[in-house]
Amino acid sequence: MATPAALVPHIVLPRLELLSDARTRGAECVWGGERLTGETAIDLGVHTDNGFNWFPRACRRCTRSAVRAARDTHPARCTDCKGPTALCDTRQALHELLLELRR
Repeated sequence: MATPAALVPHIVLPRLELLSDARTRGAECVWGGERLTGETAIDLGVHTDNGFNWFPRACRRCTRSAVRAARDTHPARCTDCKGPTALCDTRQALHELLLELRR
């Protein structure tokens, strides 16, 4: 499963310098360190930091936690999210992704 590219910037990743080689190349969950396979990994896209390309992937449990945090903290930074009923497209997409990750 791949995380939609438009949502990835809203999901907070660990700092690159704190990660092992296995986490930067997607062999282990970028957050929890669990070994990943093609079936268990959620692709978080290619990232570039200081000219270094890295390829974070994550397990479903950790991705769900990160997406939930992004969804819940988004309104504080968004002028379009005014209260619980006025959701911007980004927050709505984060919510839908969270529902998909629960399956």
